[in-house]
Amino acid sequence: MKRYLFMLLLVIPALMLVLVWGNPEEGIRIDSAPTIKIAVSQTPLSAPLFVAQYNQFFSKHHLDVELVPCQGGVQCAAMLLSRQVDYATVSETVALLSYRQDKRLSLIASFVKSNNDLKLLTLKSSGIESFEQMEHKRIGIVKSSASEFYFDLLMISHGMQGMNVERVYMSPENQVTALLNRKVDAVSVWEPNGFHLQQSSEEPVCDLSIAGIYQLSFNLVKIRSREDNVDLDMALINSVMDAVKWIEVHVDESTRLIAQYLVLESDQTNRNWEDYIFHVSLDNSLLSNMQLQARWASERGIIQGPPVDVRTLINEQALERVNKIRSDIW
Repeated sequence: MKRYLFMLLLVIPALMLVLVWGNPEEGIRIDSAPTIKIAVSQTPLSAPLFVAQYNQFFSKHHLDVELVPCQGGVQCAAMLLSRQVDYATVSETVALLSYRQDKRLSLIASFVKSNNDLKLLTLKSSGIESFEQMEHKRIGIVKSSASEFYFDLLMISHGMQGMNVERVYMSPENQVTALLNRKVDAVSVWEPNGFHLQQSSEEPVCDLSIAGIYQLSFNLVKIRSREDNVDLDMALINSVMDAVKWIEVHVDESTRLIAQYLVLESDQTNRNWEDYIFHVSLDNSLLSNMQLQARWASERGIIQGPPVDVRTLINEQALERVNKIRSDIW
């Protein structure tokens, strides 16, 4: 009799977990399927969101999701800050610099990293063959973004922090045209804009980048509120986790799918795919990277006052719960 009671005590908590959270294969249970809007940057880095929609992983986890396209993390963050959307995909740089505008900004998960997504490109006719020749040149940069941080890292790497350059701030969709029309001498761009330039230019494109000096991450952010629904965050994270697992198994299909979503050539998607590390986490490397950028933003006067305490920006609650439930059951 005692043996059966002991077994019952083991089974009941597991049954309660399933009743409360639902079968992990079916997703975390929430009362209804709320419609949420996610501002999604139109880049292969956003692949897990496109895959989650394609495979109905959002529906699996009882979410009705609308993916709202935007050109770059700065625009995505602006849509979030103006409450046009509920979540946004942004680089850690944009998350940090948007936090100064609204201290309720919350980074709930990182889902991809790349150390070769940013490029510093120029045209052969510019006569610029090395970074040292950038002195007094016009650089097309997306203000307060990974584009600007990467350019400053290049200056530091070459020991030329005091270099005199003209920063021409512009939106990411205008960078390629600006360079081709000679409005700037070089551009600090992310993919797929670098590939677009290679395809659009009638002359050779010179790459002055240094791979590996900067690890870009793409992250899910939201605005905290009193009505915060952690279950909603968990369902979204679970959907992205399922998408990442699917990408790992279906590499060729994933690249074809992303090419279709973004209207890209397959070669364009394949070229940088190996640079992407898809993994849902909030690890120490992200924290260290953001702390470095917080000091950079403070020293350059982008953020007034002392560096931001990035620990107040990162919210691990939902991801920790998801990881615990998955590890306990699986």
